[in-house]
This record gives sequence, structure tokens and C-alpha cells, in this order.
Amino acid sequence: MSHLKYSQVEINIISGLMMVGTYLSPPVFGYLSDAHGPALLALLGSILCPGYLLAAFSFEWKLNYAVMAFAFFLVGAGTSAAYFCSLLTCAKIYPDRKGLSISLPVTFYGLSSLLLSSLFKLDIFKVKRNVDDVDAHIERHIGVFKVFMTLAVLYLVIGLLNFVSSVIVTIEREVLFDKLAGGESSSIGGGNSQQEPASGSTEADDDLYDDQLDEEANEQTSLLNSEFLEPLDHKTKFRRFLQDPTCKLLSLSLLLILGPLELYVNNLGSLGPIVGNGNSDIALQVSLFSVFSTVSRLFTGALSDAIGTARATYLFIVIAIVLSFISFTLVSLNFTVLEIITSIIGVAYGTLFTMCPTLVATVWGVELLGSTWGFFLGAPAIGSLLFGLFYAYEFDSYCLVQPEGFNQLSFFAGSYCLSMPFGVFAGCTLLAGIIIVACWKGKWSRVVL
Repeated sequence: MSHLKYSQVEINIISGLMMVGTYLSPPVFGYLSDAHGPALLALLGSILCPGYLLAAFSFEWKLNYAVMAFAFFLVGAGTSAAYFCSLLTCAKIYPDRKGLSISLPVTFYGLSSLLLSSLFKLDIFKVKRNVDDVDAHIERHIGVFKVFMTLAVLYLVIGLLNFVSSVIVTIEREVLFDKLAGGESSSIGGGNSQQEPASGSTEADDDLYDDQLDEEANEQTSLLNSEFLEPLDHKTKFRRFLQDPTCKLLSLSLLLILGPLELYVNNLGSLGPIVGNGNSDIALQVSLFSVFSTVSRLFTGALSDAIGTARATYLFIVIAIVLSFISFTLVSLNFTVLEIITSIIGVAYGTLFTMCPTLVATVWGVELLGSTWGFFLGAPAIGSLLFGLFYAYEFDSYCLVQPEGFNQLSFFAGSYCLSMPFGVFAGCTLLAGIIIVACWKGKWSRVVL
């Protein structure tokens, strides 16, 4: 705002286009990855690294906000490409360790912001800026141009590393495929040579033996074709997924639970002066959320793999929904300590973003994970927008700023102004939990157990 003279509306347009690139590209990227391999996403991530280059020069040359908005659309899409490539590659390397293989890239995806924010505090990324055109007032601020150029290089390097790892995985899977196919075929052929009829058998015995051998070979060949030689076309698999009614129900439940969670994180600045004692430190809130979210991602991923059952994944999701329900209820009741609520929200948020893709991979298969999880990622984007507008309307209507102090918030008619919206969020969370339990009881438990 100070250097580029952008208005708050223009800044929100820039951030909005970044969210569009981040959340609405995964369905396309996931489908491309499943159909053509994750290496394609690595190349796309490298191609989109100029997004930060464009942002750097937009900042340096003070270009129109529309150019910066397009740059951050590319940044969001490039981030999704890199994230999906890593996630799908790890999941396909260890399909039997879904919890940990998914939790690691998801964890570092969230941890990267903490690592990079610490990196950019180094003096090498600082520049001197004259304050109010007075030579005595020179301060050192973060060099946005340096930061954006560094991120552009990082995107390029990570894209190349992702490409190499994805190609290696693809080659290894093809080699394994050939070995399995060759082994199964030889076992069928070996059975023919080892089970020849005895020389003294009758013609009727020979015919009976031949019928049994043909039936055995057909059974093995059918198994081989179904698992290795005749995989269904990706489009056919995805069409079957879309025809499954539980995929719509899960999408609805994710909208109801992840939407309010995203809203809570995005509005910590407005919640701090209202909830509880009204003097919560926003930086502390963000740190608590990040730490508990990161720890929960690693812990739940490792523990679900240690237990080794799909039921454990399902139970972790239910626990996270219960924690979310408790947190929203505490906000609606104006619980005194916001730090406790934020910590619980962090645990629930990290658990859901780790266990939900694990559940999706378990129910619909790792081979479709890109398309299926990409499909579901549209839910938190839509939910965040809908619930965010509702929260903003309620906040503007009933949480009024007093004229004598910008930090002094008065409550409509002397009452607490967030009871109704967060009561609604708690109810939506409860409904999401009921939907997931019904899907598990009705279908998923029979599919995965």
C-alpha cells in the first residue's frame, strides 16, 4: 500500500486471484497427474515459476495492480502443481503407508511458511528505506524484490527436483508392472507343463483334466488382467467415482467443516479483540495455530500407519470434527482464553488435512488420488467464501467500532456479537460429522474392511 499505492480493494483482488489459482486448479492438475503421471505437474510447476518473476518486476516497476493479480494467479497455480506433484508421488511410492506418505508432504507444505519467514528475516533480504523523506529517518525493511526473486528460483529448483523424483517413480512402477505381468504369465505357463496327465490316463480323464486346466488358467488370467494387464481407462474410473453418491456427501461435509475452519484462521485479526478478554496477541495466535497444526499432521499420519487400519483414519477424522465443534461452541459462548481455542483449531485443521486425503486414497484408490482429492479441494474454497461472507455480514452488523477508539469494540444491544454465527458454524460442523459417520456405516466400512 505504501510503495505501490494499491487500495485495499485492489489488494483483495490480488489475494482473491491467488486463491483461485490455488484452490480451483487442483481438480485439473489432479486429473492430468492421474492420466499422464505426476511428472507433468512438476513441469507445470517449473513453467509457472515466472509468476514470482512477474510479481517481482511488478513491484519494482510499480505496474498496475492487474499485472500483480495475474502474477499471483500464476503463483497460486504453481504452488498447487508443486504440492500435488509431491503429494501424489509420495502416495504412489508407498501405497501401503498412506497415512505417513501423505502426512509428510502435507506437513512440510504448512511448515514451509514458518521456515521461509525465518529465512527472509536475515539481513541479506533487508533494504534501507527513507521514511518521510528525512535522511535521519532511514529504516531497514524487507526487500520484496529480493524475496520474490528468491522464491522464483526456489520454485524452479523444486520443480526440477519433483520432475526427477516423479520420473524415477514412474520408471520403477513400469519395471514392477512388467515383472508382475511376466511372473503371473510364467506361473500360468508353468502350471501347464508341471501338471501333465499321467501316461495311463483315459481319454475322458484327459478331457476332464484339460477342462480343469483351462478353468484354472482363465481364473489366473482374469486376475492378472483385472489387476495388471487391463486397468480401466482413467476417464472410466473417474466417471464411476463421480457416480458414487458418497463422493457428493463427503464434498458437502468438507464444505461444512473446512469452510468455517478456513474462516477462523483468516479472521484471527478480528476475533482477537472480541473473544474472551479482548487483548489476544495475533502473532501468538498464528504461531499457536501453525505449531499445533504441524505437529498434528505428523502425529496422526504416523499413528494411523502404526495402527494400520482404515478405521483408525476414520476415527481421527471424527475426533477432529468433535474438536472443531467444541472450539466453535467455545467461541459462541465467549470462552475467556482464545489461545486454547486456537490451539484446538490447529489440531483439528492439521488432522483433517492429513486424514481426509488418506481416507480418499483408501476408499477410491491411490491411482485416482489426484483427481479425487483435487475434486474435494474445491469444497474448502467455496465454504471459506460462503461462510466468510456470512461472518463479515454479521461482524459489520453487530460488532461495531466505537468512534473514540479503533481498538474498542462495542457489542450490539450490550450482548456478545459472535454467538449466533459461531453457533451456526458449530451446527454445520455437527452436520458434517453426521454425514461422514453415515457414509462410513453405510458404505465405506464395507469397501475398505
